[in-house]
Amino acid sequence: MVSQRLNRSGQAYEQLTAEILRGRWQPGDTLSTYALSEELQISRTPVSEALKRLESEGLVEIIPQVGCRVVRPSSTTVTELFAIRGVLEGLAAEVAAKAMSAQQLAELGGVLERMEAAIDHGDEVAYGDLNYEFHLKIIEGSGMPRLIQTVEGVWSLLRYQLARLPFTGDQMGESMTESRTEHRAIFEALERRATKCARTLAEQHTRRCGDRFVAYLEGVAAPRQEERSHDTAVGIDRSCPRRHV
Repeated sequence: MVSQRLNRSGQAYEQLTAEILRGRWQPGDTLSTYALSEELQISRTPVSEALKRLESEGLVEIIPQVGCRVVRPSSTTVTELFAIRGVLEGLAAEVAAKAMSAQQLAELGGVLERMEAAIDHGDEVAYGDLNYEFHLKIIEGSGMPRLIQTVEGVWSLLRYQLARLPFTGDQMGESMTESRTEHRAIFEALERRATKCARTLAEQHTRRCGDRFVAYLEGVAAPRQEERSHDTAVGIDRSCPRRHV
């Protein structure tokens, strides 16, 4: 009986998560456990358990005697998530630089080439999918399943937050162009088996992505002068030694 309830709770969690990420409900909308239980055709208990899990992940907040409210994106949350993601992906890149096979590196290079082609064609949708695949392949290349699971959870939260940012085409294009150089540098460090360099580049890339998204969220354009110092800040000055580190 308990296992059936947990199974229903898990199904409710998966469905509600998908609906929230898809944008069915707007930030600030209130969700009713009664309405959701009727829609999902399950009792209120597994729905409440699913909502508590979503609250722990930052997608909703439960307000006593009011209901459950979809959380509004915030610069604080985005900054925190990118900081966590940076540390995790930096670790993954360091381990992957030593652990990835030649076949895995070749596949990663193929993803990078397709991603660069998407940038050249201004295909934002394809770029978004390939960007996720690029990072995921590096994480998987670490061979650390618990790390993979943890990073995927952070990515899920970020997708919800970032899907609601009011990007213009020019802003998105600028972000893709900046990330292009950063991704190429990370890949080259992995090819060289430069473990420490790969970690540094991955961490700095993620931090700069976070800075850009927070600037958009706050309605402030990232200073052009800061972006011009991009290569040096990210480490693309090639100071990372071209040998095993």
